[in-house]
Amino acid sequence: MWKRIAHVVGILVGIGVSGAAVWVLWKQAQILEYDAVVAQFDQLSMSSILLAVGCTVGAYLTLSIYDSTAFRYIGRQMRFARILLVSFISYAFSHNLGFGAVTGNSVRYRFFSQWKVPLVDIAKVVVFGGTAYVLGIVTIAGLLILWNADALALATQLPVSSAYLIGVGAALVGSVYLGWSLLKWPTINMKGVSLPPPGLGIVITQFGAAAVEWGFAAGALYFLLPVHGGLDYWHFIGIFVIAYVSGMISQVPGGLGVFEAVLLLLLPDSISRETIVAAVITYRAVYFLLPLLVAAALMLAAEVTIHGRVSTRWAGWRRKRRRARASN
Repeated sequence: MWKRIAHVVGILVGIGVSGAAVWVLWKQAQILEYDAVVAQFDQLSMSSILLAVGCTVGAYLTLSIYDSTAFRYIGRQMRFARILLVSFISYAFSHNLGFGAVTGNSVRYRFFSQWKVPLVDIAKVVVFGGTAYVLGIVTIAGLLILWNADALALATQLPVSSAYLIGVGAALVGSVYLGWSLLKWPTINMKGVSLPPPGLGIVITQFGAAAVEWGFAAGALYFLLPVHGGLDYWHFIGIFVIAYVSGMISQVPGGLGVFEAVLLLLLPDSISRETIVAAVITYRAVYFLLPLLVAAALMLAAEVTIHGRVSTRWAGWRRKRRRARASN
């Protein structure tokens, strides 16, 4: 019953966040000067775009740590090049299409099963890696909000106590995960999949990966804001985290609309709305669409390779059958 209630609440929260985002975007659209938005694209320098691309590469490389620590957790060897390939394709698809439990994990199953990883081990990698990813980004998000509580409250017109409350709540999520590792108890059983507490080294590595990935993801947009409107990076990252998490809660693919609405609402007036819109459009092209195109090409190449191997094996089997019949 509680699982059903939690599912319904999650849907309602997603609908509420999405509805609020639509309202904010509609209000902001009334005051946008679209010629000014187009003019802002001319203000983007090649160095800014290259910095954004570099941050994007760094973020996707960092995300592979979740899958590599998951294999380390289950005590199974897997070449890092393979982990990097699968992780990149999985996150590129889930970031753009949403519903990572279906999109990203389908990619993981497709590749890992081809590499003879047992189904139970794939399940452990998917459950443990996915859970660690969520816990890691929420925990680091909370710490970043706490770090920027005063500046965040000033930008959002919220009481400082509210900013601290949000940060503490998010950070406590990670303390549970850390406590599970330190106590080495209990072992969690989910539909036949047994998950013992992870080692402290794995947990620390995952939290570090979350911090680095947040830094790169925020940097990809920060460098696209001309002169940053006088906004320092540590102030910006707190706002970025809230916008990104809001998009995740909505379950809208890529947080589309929700992410933009929160940024427009929270970023200070020193940055024009037109500048924000132009920067976010470029950010989505660099951080979402470009990786998706590369991931789709890699997936296609992998499928051609896989089917080529299957066809070769099938042809070999048929030749052996013909020889066997001929000898008889």
